[in-house]
Amino acid sequence: MLAIPLPAAAADVPLAPTNLMSHGKPCVTGDSRPSVLTATPVLAARQQHPTPGKQSLTTFFYWWPLGGTRNETDVLSQASGNPSNVSQAIPAGRLTDGSSYVWQARTFDGTAFGPWSVKCQFTVDLTPPPAPAGVTSSDYPADGIHGGVGVPGVFEVTAPAEGGDDIEGYEYSFDSGTLGGTFVAARAHDHGATITVAPPHDGSNRLTVWSKDRAGRFSTPFTYSFSVRTPAGPAAEWTFDETGDAGDLTGHGNTAVLSGGATHTDGRGGVGAALSLDGVSAFAATNGPVRAPNPDTGTMTKVRTDHTFTVTARVKPSAIGGGEVAAVSVDGAVTSAYVLGQSGDRWTFRMAGSDTDAPVSAVVSSDAAATAGKWTHLAGVYDSFTHELRLYVNGVRQSTTATLEGGFRATGPTAIGRAKAAGVATGFLGGAVDDVRVYDYAESDSHLAAFAVPLQPGVSFPDGNTVTQGEKLTVRFDARGDTNVVRFDYDDNGSNRSVQATGGSATVTIDARWAGTDFVSVVAVDEVGHRSPEARGWFTVEGVPSISGTVVNYPWWSPVEGATVTLEPGGMSMVTGPDGTYRFDGFPAGHYTLTATKDGSCPLSSGVVNRDISEQQLGEDLILFGPIGDDGWPICEPEQE
Repeated sequence: MLAIPLPAAAADVPLAPTNLMSHGKPCVTGDSRPSVLTATPVLAARQQHPTPGKQSLTTFFYWWPLGGTRNETDVLSQASGNPSNVSQAIPAGRLTDGSSYVWQARTFDGTAFGPWSVKCQFTVDLTPPPAPAGVTSSDYPADGIHGGVGVPGVFEVTAPAEGGDDIEGYEYSFDSGTLGGTFVAARAHDHGATITVAPPHDGSNRLTVWSKDRAGRFSTPFTYSFSVRTPAGPAAEWTFDETGDAGDLTGHGNTAVLSGGATHTDGRGGVGAALSLDGVSAFAATNGPVRAPNPDTGTMTKVRTDHTFTVTARVKPSAIGGGEVAAVSVDGAVTSAYVLGQSGDRWTFRMAGSDTDAPVSAVVSSDAAATAGKWTHLAGVYDSFTHELRLYVNGVRQSTTATLEGGFRATGPTAIGRAKAAGVATGFLGGAVDDVRVYDYAESDSHLAAFAVPLQPGVSFPDGNTVTQGEKLTVRFDARGDTNVVRFDYDDNGSNRSVQATGGSATVTIDARWAGTDFVSVVAVDEVGHRSPEARGWFTVEGVPSISGTVVNYPWWSPVEGATVTLEPGGMSMVTGPDGTYRFDGFPAGHYTLTATKDGSCPLSSGVVNRDISEQQLGEDLILFGPIGDDGWPICEPEQE
């Protein structure tokens, strides 16, 4: 093949510089020219010579004020190889804040200059924009307590009095007071903005707003403080304890009608009832969107699926695997706005981005595989402020999340046990569902964990709840069918002990130390450490009749050795030793007389105690008295022991 030589002019001079960048921003001219946030911006380009042997190249960067002309004073150069990227920073003191500049470059190969590059422009912007002039809200005024968690409010941002035409928009965040929140564009006519958002929590809230200029620089913050009512609880709640349709326990009238053969079955641990579903056609659904009273006006308001919400359910699937099945969903015109349930071998919380036959969806899946035949508490939370979906399994927030910009506002019923796709019912769940709740705000992690605690355990006494003092008492703890329970923590005479739950129960023995009525307390603990409410089992310890004490003399109150102590009836007797003590055991409960005597050179009269003895009696002193004279002193001195 015959080589065709390049024209001499093209072969002998460098190429025009390319890849021009104004302090990291692409080359632009006109109103879209970039702003640089420094007085020493870096001008960069790529130099190249068509002849590979030309390795020593130098690129010259010229700049001048917009409206001016190129000159030989405002110029910098950078030498490097062929090809290579070259750059230079304009020295300090050469540019003016607020002014716009033009720049251009060309490359020299030691002999000749190449052609000029295209022209680029930039504006030096060293001054942050002014802060917003203010924030107001008729939904959440700064005085008093208003609205509620999950109840959206409109916040109007007023542009700064000067410099508003340079404001691109505003960034805002709640409480943190740090940048990194959500951006909203400024309006063209007044440079202000409207923020519509639901407060993330009750009590005091702080909405912090920053102005952002076209250079990407942020102002100092403006903070708007307001107070929000405490959450009123769920918008709807169903426990399925009725014999027919499921009434809304909140009193908001969101009745769930049983359809397709749905029936009732026993609830977790036999407590109440649950919704029984066949996985084919059975489900329950409201007659329309779930409604709850607006906390300010009391007007019944629909729970929106494009705003923050929480949905929870206790689920016991009969099988795991296959496609998506729904514990709870909300109908759109053709698809479910969200589905809380199971897909494949995982628990899932999914939201659709649009009400279409095949919407783009965001999905959060559980960390561990789902289990068939086991009650599991699920919760899905959508936070419209962060656009984040969260999934909780047995009260534990799963490690993965997903984000969805808004979803869509569904206008159909809430369905329990099925979903909707491409306009038809689908995703029927086989098994049982119970304790379904819908909230118009994001429930807290602590509350969701509390919903998942084990049932209060059962306490029983296989050998009866009456035991003789000093013997062992057998106690049985029962998880009441809650297969999430792994151990029981119980109190044994003031000592905290634990025992593993085997097959949902455990049997222990405790010492019957003290006579009377007492109890053993126990809590069930599940595999993630949630603790049930405390349960108590009451028992009776029958004391063993026994009496003991010391024989002492008067007036010295010293022990008497050699005293004969007798217990009547029964004729039980003993002679005290040097410590003067006595003890009688092994006799039936009843009324007894206890006497002590001692003969000697100075006779001692009897000490007598009469009493009913039904349990151990300690410290009964028997006092022996010698003869006393008219002056109140002993006639003779008893022998001191």
